[in-house]
Amino acid sequence: MTEENPELEQQVDQLLAGRNPRRVLEAGCGSASHLRFPEGTLLCGIDISQKQLDKNEHMHEKIVGDLQTYPLPENTYDMVVCWDVLEHLPEPTKALENFFRTVNEGGIVIMASPNVFTLRGLITKLSPQWFHVFYARYIAGYDWAGQEEGYPFVTFHRWAIAPKAIERLAQSRNMKVISSDTFGFDHPEKRHAIFYALWSAVDKLANIISFGKLETDAAAAFCIILQKRSRIIT
Repeated sequence: MTEENPELEQQVDQLLAGRNPRRVLEAGCGSASHLRFPEGTLLCGIDISQKQLDKNEHMHEKIVGDLQTYPLPENTYDMVVCWDVLEHLPEPTKALENFFRTVNEGGIVIMASPNVFTLRGLITKLSPQWFHVFYARYIAGYDWAGQEEGYPFVTFHRWAIAPKAIERLAQSRNMKVISSDTFGFDHPEKRHAIFYALWSAVDKLANIISFGKLETDAAAAFCIILQKRSRIIT
């Protein structure tokens, strides 16, 4: 699956042992996959952009649709993967419900997203789109930001996609939390030494002032793995 995360690959292989071929739904797949899958995996990608889907050469099946409203078939996929997408949805709970419905018994849902309960996540949530374009262009160094289709994508960062909120919803929908981890990532502002030093200091101060409710950049993102429980018929 991922060259950079063999632990995730091993964990998924253990959870889906014996399922071959695997049927995987990439939710919000865009033009490329964030994961590598075993040979023989049947890949279905759903994205709201036909243009992005047309660029994706890995999918065996492509669906143009909104994750929040598209009627995904029930109990169909062995795995649903949603990577850096939930933060861009105005009603992410509807998408989560869709994932939980379409994964089959014993199947898994993997979701990764920025963590709204960090100073970075909070600023992203509360700041306007023009600020996101400014940051992407002048801090991150993406000169084409604001010009090509969708980038940076509009970000809503609803409270409903905080890790604990996702876990609570999942557990109420017959899903078991296999793992829930936060992690940091390489931030582009590191190319500006003074700015990054100032940001790091403010980030730590926000953590202290909030009594830890706002986590530091060490928890800037999260990855959650859920598994659908088997229903016991009596």
